[in-house]
Amino acid sequence: MGSSGGCRSYVNYQTGQTLRVEFWKYPADKVHYWWEARVCEIRPEAVLVHMPLGFEFHHVSKNRVLRVDHQAYVAFFLGRWYSGGPDLDASGRVLEYYWNIQTPPCFEPDCIWQYDLEIDVKCRADHRCQTFDLEEFAAKAPLYPAEWVEQASRAVQQIERHMRLKAWPVLPPGQGRAWLERL
Repeated sequence: MGSSGGCRSYVNYQTGQTLRVEFWKYPADKVHYWWEARVCEIRPEAVLVHMPLGFEFHHVSKNRVLRVDHQAYVAFFLGRWYSGGPDLDASGRVLEYYWNIQTPPCFEPDCIWQYDLEIDVKCRADHRCQTFDLEEFAAKAPLYPAEWVEQASRAVQQIERHMRLKAWPVLPPGQGRAWLERL
């Protein structure tokens, strides 16, 4: 994959299909982390994938594999510079929302991949959001194409708006809690 793999704007996935989700590092052009997920909803503008309780998160850059103690949904939007959705406990209660700032996703027959642009936006179950890793982004920004830098900054505002509008796949607000531990 990566820049040498080409990029399709959309693939006709099937509900129930298992995909590999990859986030790449630029300019190194190598996989940063990946996981497997099941396609659970397909819309003209997006694909929603589900990772069950206990799924494996492979953080290649840190040479670690983590068994995740919650379930998660991630929406990948056609042409958008972010992806994300709710992390839920075993009973389906929202723990938090995790949004990645990235290049628009590339949809391959068995894989969705994109370049990770460092910035993450986490939102509590009550929809209050906080932006993370801005200093990492600032350090890498000179290496990115100018359009990527501009779009990444814009994507943070788009996520905040997405949450305010309670746009799919955002669920009704719940009780806020502490942030989840992340790798």
